[in-house]
Amino acid sequence: MPHALLPIPNYQLPKIMNHLSLKSLAFYGIAIGSVSLLFKVVTAYGETNLKAAPPIAGSYRFDAKSLPECLKSDTLVLTIEQSGVYLSGNLRSGNSEADRANTAEEKPSLVGKWENQGLSLSGAVPNLTGCSNSRAIGQNSYVKLRGIVEKDTLKGKISLTDRAAATNFTAQREMAAKPQQKQPH
Repeated sequence: MPHALLPIPNYQLPKIMNHLSLKSLAFYGIAIGSVSLLFKVVTAYGETNLKAAPPIAGSYRFDAKSLPECLKSDTLVLTIEQSGVYLSGNLRSGNSEADRANTAEEKPSLVGKWENQGLSLSGAVPNLTGCSNSRAIGQNSYVKLRGIVEKDTLKGKISLTDRAAATNFTAQREMAAKPQQKQPH
């Protein structure tokens, strides 16, 4: 049997073509092109100019030779906590592990920020022996600290009161003690 030609349904192609006018196509083409170009520009800017702050959280032990006179006999440790560019920390004199554990549990006495490839911290630090003008118990020393971190070394300036001149310092990052793994029996 010969194949019969089926009638083609009468689609209303001219109606659809009215919606796809040259003006509409040009508008949508320009809009999509503009969004794509804007996305590329913003992405290129972000990749070149926006950098995350490096991870600098940890404990830094100061070199006693680089400290102000009132702290030369102390072992000084700066503990830094980091949340993006915002920093907080504690500055304590003390050698024992218990002192460091207490420092980690206390509310941070120093606050600051990571800006322009350097850090700045300031605040009232309790119990820095020998550095307060007053001999009253519980006297706080106001500390300003600015520095840069290069690998595991923190270098910068520290001043212990508003009136004191800043002193250069160097501090080395302490390696965190790794928790011991239990041996299988």
